[in-house]
Amino acid sequence: MYRYLALIWNPADPEKSATARSLIERTSAGPATWQRALYEEGVVVFHAGLKEGASETRVLAADAGVVLGRIFPRETANAAANPPTRSFDSAETAAIVASGGKRLFEHYWGRYVGIVRSSRTGEIWVLRDPLGQMPCLLAGFRGVSIVFSDLEDCLRLGCLKFTVNWQYVTGLLANSGMMTRATALNEVSDIQLGERVRFCGDTLQRSIEWHPFEIARTDQILDADEAARQLRATTRACIHAWASCYSGLIHNLSGGLDSSIVLACLKDAPTHPAITCLNYYGTGPSEDERQYARLVARHVGAELVESRLDPADVRLERITTLRRSARPWYYMYELEHGELETGLARQQGANGLFSGSGGDGIFYQARAELAVADYFFDHGWGAGLLHTAVDAAQVSHKSIWPLLAKAVRARLLPKRFNPIAEGGRPERTLVNADVLRAAARNMEFDHPWFSREATRGVPPGVLWHVSTVSVPPAYYTSFGPETAPERTMPLLSQPLVEVCLRMPAYLLIRSGRDRAIARRAFASELPETTIKRTAKGRVDQYVRNIVDANLDFLREFLLDGLLVREGLLNRDNLELYLTKERSPADFQYSEILHEHLCVEAWLRRSLELATPTGQGVPPLTSPCESTS
Repeated sequence: MYRYLALIWNPADPEKSATARSLIERTSAGPATWQRALYEEGVVVFHAGLKEGASETRVLAADAGVVLGRIFPRETANAAANPPTRSFDSAETAAIVASGGKRLFEHYWGRYVGIVRSSRTGEIWVLRDPLGQMPCLLAGFRGVSIVFSDLEDCLRLGCLKFTVNWQYVTGLLANSGMMTRATALNEVSDIQLGERVRFCGDTLQRSIEWHPFEIARTDQILDADEAARQLRATTRACIHAWASCYSGLIHNLSGGLDSSIVLACLKDAPTHPAITCLNYYGTGPSEDERQYARLVARHVGAELVESRLDPADVRLERITTLRRSARPWYYMYELEHGELETGLARQQGANGLFSGSGGDGIFYQARAELAVADYFFDHGWGAGLLHTAVDAAQVSHKSIWPLLAKAVRARLLPKRFNPIAEGGRPERTLVNADVLRAAARNMEFDHPWFSREATRGVPPGVLWHVSTVSVPPAYYTSFGPETAPERTMPLLSQPLVEVCLRMPAYLLIRSGRDRAIARRAFASELPETTIKRTAKGRVDQYVRNIVDANLDFLREFLLDGLLVREGLLNRDNLELYLTKERSPADFQYSEILHEHLCVEAWLRRSLELATPTGQGVPPLTSPCESTS
């Protein structure tokens, strides 16, 4: 997979320049097949994993920088039919530099990190795309900043030391969707979604330059027909653009609305990638959606492969071999399906993996009750408020009057948005109560988007809508080979997210249906059964069966693990669920597998981080020591 590593330093400082030269030598002599994408005074950028004919890098004119990853121009109505060149011309480069790099956010989109330099001021800007689909991390060594996508590449330098950030880990247990500048390693920070980091001499300044709340409250789309038209056109253009990057695709088709919309857009993609649909089914209640997947695949004329979920095939011991990273992730999907999907892709000649993930958030599937408060924020009392309450009651299966009362309270007595409290999930009895209380009070656990200033006066439905796109998807595989096919969530594309954010929540639940505008937009392209379907498949029994199939491993790994030892998990409550005598499939089984097991495995791998010495690697000019 594509990777990059950049070194940025003050070229006027002889010591830092010497350190940078040593790091450049180490990088060049290491085992990775690096190519230099940029080499100028104060900045050098390496990248690897380029594929023949791919457009992972676009160069700015006059050595003014590079854009690492896949980037598409906004101006083209169909980016797939008009693929980008591998360089920016001098006029566009001048405009990008003049904007401090922010023009990338305004006129382009994709999965990228931009590194832009001004020859006039000597400043260097690093910008991460607004949905953060390309990892962008920051570390330091003796005054040299290291911007990178993959922690393993930093480890190969042979001089950086890393320690666990236990405060971050405690926050993560309370809110698994937490995404902050801090990471689970004290020496590594995250460059945030839509953030620009400015390097000037020995100073570093951070600023969020893509503001989702500003987008949500500007040029709102209030007409349902116009909203459907824009959503359909933008969805198709984004999916066609992503499809142009791959010759063959494996598409995870659950049979639900979101994955079906993606398939409907793929069927007439201008570049005509070969498409194989994949459906997983189980034997428990609501675990078999094959009838819906078959209906859509048949309607579109796509091949469908059906794979039965077998808990006995999921061996959780593999989690101890995960790749090292700056923070824990949700490893279960890859443990369950990674080998099958990689093998199917190899068999079908596919180099990309697609899904409808992210659609629930941007199309607004959950938290319909918040739409009532949003209408009250925007329009106050009136018949429309009651109509919205009726719509929300139908979607959420709640009574109208409590929804109206809650809307009034939200307007008259606004509270700071708390993603832990707003998560809409069952009580977390496995995490010690004092950990939950401390996390709820700790402002350092807030995403930069959700500062008090940024969220002041923002309706709760908008806050929730934005929160659904605040955690970027994983890019790198955690277990498979680096040659594994790229995984892309095409619905999480900046133009589509922006269009959806401009639609208020009360429009998105119009007529008492969740994802109402998405349904309207694709009503003519999908079977009526798919458009009207509101029930979602569940794998609760399957999750419980995975726990039972791996019970001995889980008991040893978790009950005597680091999280219990540090007092973060309640051992007694945890043990209640790690027994076959325990009751049926509860939420806690999913919490154990998808969160606590993953954090525990990450901790064990991180605490054994060793500094590889390597062979044939040139020594640094002085002994290694890490700096922030």
